[in-house]
Amino acid sequence: MIAGDATPEALDIRLAEAVELGQTLEVILVLRGKVRRVAGGRRWRIRVEGGRVVTFAGDWVVAATPVTPRAGPRRG
Repeated sequence: MIAGDATPEALDIRLAEAVELGQTLEVILVLRGKVRRVAGGRRWRIRVEGGRVVTFAGDWVVAATPVTPRAGPRRG
C-alpha cells in the first residue's frame, strides 16, 4: 500500500491488520525538520512541525533531501 494513494483510515486498517497477522512491515516515514546529533551517541534527532522530537539511528535513513523553506509572512 502506498500512503499517497490511501486515506489515513485505510493505512490505520493496514497497520492493525499487520499486528493481527503478526506480519513484519517495512514502514517508510517522511519527516521534515531540523536535524541534530544526539549528544554522546550515534543517534539523531529531528524537531518536526509542532515541536515534537523524533530520534532515530543513522542506519535507518535511506535518503536525506534539503527542503526549501516555506514562504511565510513578510516581516519589516
